[in-house]
Amino acid sequence: MTRSLLRLLGGLALFALVLWFADPWRVLQVLGRPDPLWLLAGFAAAVVASITSALRWHALAEWLGLQATRRSLLFAYWRGITANTVLPGGHLGGDALRALHLQRAGHSLVSVAASVALDRLSGLWMLATISLTTTALALSLDMLQAALPGISVPLMTLVALLALICPVLAWQVSDSARRRLPVKLGQMLNTLHERSRPLALYFSQMLWSTGVQLLSIMAFACGGHSVGLDLSWWVYFIASGPIFLLAALPISIGGWGTREAAAVVTLGVFGAPRDLAIATAILYGLFAALQGLLGALTLLQTKDTD
Repeated sequence: MTRSLLRLLGGLALFALVLWFADPWRVLQVLGRPDPLWLLAGFAAAVVASITSALRWHALAEWLGLQATRRSLLFAYWRGITANTVLPGGHLGGDALRALHLQRAGHSLVSVAASVALDRLSGLWMLATISLTTTALALSLDMLQAALPGISVPLMTLVALLALICPVLAWQVSDSARRRLPVKLGQMLNTLHERSRPLALYFSQMLWSTGVQLLSIMAFACGGHSVGLDLSWWVYFIASGPIFLLAALPISIGGWGTREAAAVVTLGVFGAPRDLAIATAILYGLFAALQGLLGALTLLQTKDTD
């Protein structure tokens, strides 16, 4: 309880500090006159990203032998967004709720935990890959020399490639190390390595997660364009990596505070004014909060969704 309270207070304090440095009145003015079409496009992209995330989780669950309908996992995913909106700990609250949903359906805790953990890691993996690959490409085209001077194109290309093949490397390492790990972790890894066609899952998750992240970045960029932050789309592809990763840290509620601070720093590298960067991050957070409300409404459903 004390730790959760500290996370809540820390996130709120960081959010207030970022607002204070950017001038809260200017941020409110920007938020008061967004372009409605860009705003609607951003929210629509965020909703489709969540649906795609739920379908990605369903594909993982099937690979692990967990029987669940797409509809039930979509409900569980949106309820997870609700938990992330109101509970401290980044995505941990929502992930725990999703795991509980599958466990109550009679599945083993090890398989359930593996499905949720791999789903979360799949998204973060492809987010980092997209951001790093776009950075390497922009550097090779001499588009980032002013913003990121001194960064080597070959080095960034190598880092992007390592990010892409990281799951394959992790699979090989875990296969050789699973017998020497603690029992519960070893059991989870055994569950994974006993499944067939892991390479097919790798490519499947690559496609699903690419779709999720492209839609999420589109939602973020549309929010930026709605408040007049008319940066190039490739800038949003690069900046969304650190912004989304920091928002996912388990030190706030719904990413509030960490997301806005990361937006100020990352978008500031590309010349974005503080008020517009913060407004963009706030709108993206509101897209998630509105989906959290949709998730709360699904709790009113009395029919069994399993």
